[in-house]
Amino acid sequence: MDEDASTVRNAVVIVIDRLGAGFLGPYGNTWIDTPAMNQLASESLLFEYATADSSDLNLLYRAYWSGVHALCRTDRPERSLATLVERGGLRATLLTDEAALLGHPLAADFGEQVSLDHDEPTSLAGTIEETRFAQLMLAAFEWLADAKEPGLLWLHSKGMNGPWDAPAEIAERFRDEDDPEAYAEITPPQWKLERSHDPDEVLRVMHAYAAQVCVIDACLGSLLEAIKAHELANDTLVLVTSPRGYPLGEHGRIGAGERDLFGETLNVPLLIQRPDHKVSCMRLESLVQPPDLYVTLRRWFGGTGPVESATGHDLLELKEDESSWWRQAAFAAGNNQRAVRTPAWFLNVDETAERSLYAKPDDRWEANEVADRCGDVAEHLAALIDEFTDQVNRAERVSLAPLSRELIEGIG
Repeated sequence: MDEDASTVRNAVVIVIDRLGAGFLGPYGNTWIDTPAMNQLASESLLFEYATADSSDLNLLYRAYWSGVHALCRTDRPERSLATLVERGGLRATLLTDEAALLGHPLAADFGEQVSLDHDEPTSLAGTIEETRFAQLMLAAFEWLADAKEPGLLWLHSKGMNGPWDAPAEIAERFRDEDDPEAYAEITPPQWKLERSHDPDEVLRVMHAYAAQVCVIDACLGSLLEAIKAHELANDTLVLVTSPRGYPLGEHGRIGAGERDLFGETLNVPLLIQRPDHKVSCMRLESLVQPPDLYVTLRRWFGGTGPVESATGHDLLELKEDESSWWRQAAFAAGNNQRAVRTPAWFLNVDETAERSLYAKPDDRWEANEVADRCGDVAEHLAALIDEFTDQVNRAERVSLAPLSRELIEGIG
C-alpha cells in the first residue's frame, strides 16, 4: 500500500487467547449469541481460514512481532514491530493480564508495558463486570481515555487460558432439562478423555466455554464502541484475533495436551477493520498465518524493506477474488508435531512420524481420518512440510512450487 508521510497511523490489536473460531457467529456458530463479533464482522475483512503457525504462545508471538514462522529456527529481533513503531516517533504499548508474555524477548521493545496484576479469582463472578476479562477491558478503557497521540496498542488477554469465571447463570442458558450442570471450576479444564467417556463430560465443559465466549463478546463490544468514539477513530486500524483455540474433546482431550496440533487449536478468528471501511463485510477464504499480521502492521506504520518476512504478506492488499490460491498451504509446529493445511487437506505428523489426514473443508472438525485410504496424499503433504521447513530456514523468501490439483482440489 502507498504510504503518505503525513498520514496519521494508529492501530489497536486485540488478541484473546484460546478463543476458537467455531464458537463465534461470524464463523458459523448458531447456538452462542455473539452480537459484538457479528457487528464487527459486518464492518471488517474476515478471514475464514486464519491458521495459527503453532500451539506455543512464545512462537506465535515471535511471528506476530517479528514475522518469523514457527518452523524457522532463527530469531530476527532486528525486525521487531514495536521497535519499528517507536523509531517512527510513535508509542507502542503492550497491555496484558498474561505475565508470561511480558517475559517474551520482543516484549521489551514496547515503550510502555501495562500489566493487570490483580489476584486470580477464586469463585465464579456474580456479574459480567466482575469477571477477569472485564477488568482487562476496563484497563484498556482507561488507557484509551488518556491516549491522545497515535501509535500501537497491543492488548492481549489470557482469554480461555485464564480464569473461567463467567457468571453461572450464563452457562445455565445453554442447559436443557436433562443436561448436566456446567463445569464450574475457575481453573481451565485440562484432561484426557477415555475412549468410552460420557458425552456429558464434554457437554458440561462446552457450556462453560460458551459462557466465557458470551462474557468476552459483551465486554469486547463495549471496548469496540469506545474505540469508535475515540478522537483517533478515523485513523485507527482495529484487528481482533486469537493465537490458538481450545480443544473440547475433538481429538480425545479437553484443553491443551501432548498432541493438540489440530483444527480446534489452529483455526482461529481474524477480523481487520480499516478506518476507511474500504473492505467492510468481506469474507476471504485465503489461508493466512501470524507472520501476515506482522507484515500488515509493519506496512500500516510505514515500514519498508525488501525482505520483511520469509512468509508474511500484507493482508490489506488482498482482494476478494483471491481465494485460497493466494497461499496454497499453511504450516504449523508445536509439541513435537508438524502440520500442513491446503484448501483440500489437513495433515498432522507427530514425533513418531504417525500421520493423521483429513479432507477439507468438508471435515471441519477432523472427525474422519483418511491417511490409510489416501496414502499418496499424506506422503506428498509430509514432503511438503519438509520442503517448507528447509526453505524457511535457509531462504530470505519462501517460494514453494505450485501444488498439484489433487492437493488443491481433493480427490474426485
